[in-house]
Amino acid sequence: MAPGERESVGDPEQGPASPGLADRYRVLVEHSPDAIGVHRRGTLVYLNPAGMRYLRAESAEDVIGRPIEDFIAAESIGPMFERIAALGTHGTASAASEATVLALDGTTLTMEAVSVRTVWNGEPAFQVILRDLTEHKAAQKALRYQAALVEHVSDAIVGVSSDGLVSSWNPAAESVYGRCSADVLGRSVSYAVGVPCDPASILRAGGQLCESHRRADGTALAVVVSAAQMPDGWVLVCADRSAVRRAEDHFTAVVESLEAGVVVLDHTGRIESANLAAKTILDIQVGTETGQGASLPFRVYGTDEGPIHPFEHPVAATRKTGAPSQAVIGVERRRDGRNFWLSLTATMLTSGSPSPSVVATFVDITDAYRMNIKLEHAATHDDLTGLPNRPLILARLDEELARPARDDAMAVLFIDLDNFKTINDLHGHTVGDAVLGVVAARLTRALPADAFVGRIGGDEFVAVVPHRVGTEADDVRAELASPITTAGRVLTVTASIGGVTVDSDDSRSALDILDDADHEMYQSKPATQYLSHP
Repeated sequence: MAPGERESVGDPEQGPASPGLADRYRVLVEHSPDAIGVHRRGTLVYLNPAGMRYLRAESAEDVIGRPIEDFIAAESIGPMFERIAALGTHGTASAASEATVLALDGTTLTMEAVSVRTVWNGEPAFQVILRDLTEHKAAQKALRYQAALVEHVSDAIVGVSSDGLVSSWNPAAESVYGRCSADVLGRSVSYAVGVPCDPASILRAGGQLCESHRRADGTALAVVVSAAQMPDGWVLVCADRSAVRRAEDHFTAVVESLEAGVVVLDHTGRIESANLAAKTILDIQVGTETGQGASLPFRVYGTDEGPIHPFEHPVAATRKTGAPSQAVIGVERRRDGRNFWLSLTATMLTSGSPSPSVVATFVDITDAYRMNIKLEHAATHDDLTGLPNRPLILARLDEELARPARDDAMAVLFIDLDNFKTINDLHGHTVGDAVLGVVAARLTRALPADAFVGRIGGDEFVAVVPHRVGTEADDVRAELASPITTAGRVLTVTASIGGVTVDSDDSRSALDILDDADHEMYQSKPATQYLSHP
């Protein structure tokens, strides 16, 4: 039945409502945002446009004349009939209650229902007013969620009225400040947090400040305070960072006490922070750049004594690859010219950041490094002359033999001093040692700069010349022909020299080549010298 066909609703004992009132009532019903329907003897006889939309009906024929139970969920049918059964007289209305409504497309809606006893075409009927609770339910759920958050978060959340008094104080605030809500509600926020506190000033400062508050027992708190403006005041979120601050202070104290230097460098290579050991070792201030610039307070070089290119610095390597880098580096301080050696490890501090920082830790290993260099030198060099010894000569010869680019022949000279035993016997070993030192210097001077000269023992020397021998043997003899003056004595030294040529396809080992050169040297000795040689 169309709305125009129904009777005016009025008090049956007083007669129908006036036509003007009925028209106004009809307009209100037709334009109401709530669903309004009428059912008589359990059958739906009217539904306004809002109700049609809720039920997803395209026309009145989709719903009018159908049982009201078709549109009510099973769990809501019983309460509905109980509700309307209690409406004994015309015009009485039920209390609002929830009902689940079924739309034609199968969706359900949670709605608030109010039933009113009325008449329709002179027969008892019931008018139902339905209001959609979906948004209301969502808002309630959100409020409950927010309330649960406020109750269970670890940060203190404080409501402050416009006159600066505490209006709410969550359980976390009680825990952080050691004050129960009964003690602070209605009192100034400054009293509650133990220090002067002005929410408006926090907002003017950007909405967040790091402050020092106090618990009820006077204990200091490191707190990050965030403020938000509300219609009737402010909300303060106070995050207790006291434990973090204590950990930071503890960590800082530990780092400062380390003997190892620790520095943090930003993505430009500038030192952001440095502990006391780093400042002492490098003689730097925070903000100093690393690298090779002339304005820097130190120069960095590698174990080969050459300067380290900025891109090859361990810090640069770590920043490029993200992996830790280790190296031994030399440092020269420009202020005092002091040279020292560091064992340095670089590690990413902010991996994945567009501006990554690197932490570098280092220890001064100058004494150990220099001692190691001395030990290595002693293991590979002759104590008396400082020349390479037999193991190092053989190793160098092996390197030359293995060099893939070697396409030219090289030569090995075996040099033996003639009658050197006589010098030791007549003048003593001190004079003999002095003569060996002079001979070593003369051999180095006589042979080409690229020759590798060493002493393999006693009065025997070897030279590895990376090309075919020309006049080298004659040059050595000429250099040794000059008399040697030492300890008031003038001595003349001669030498027997044997040489072998090593072609690029030579298959001999370094030891074989040295033995062959030794043999050639014996062949070159005068017969009298050869027979007397031990």
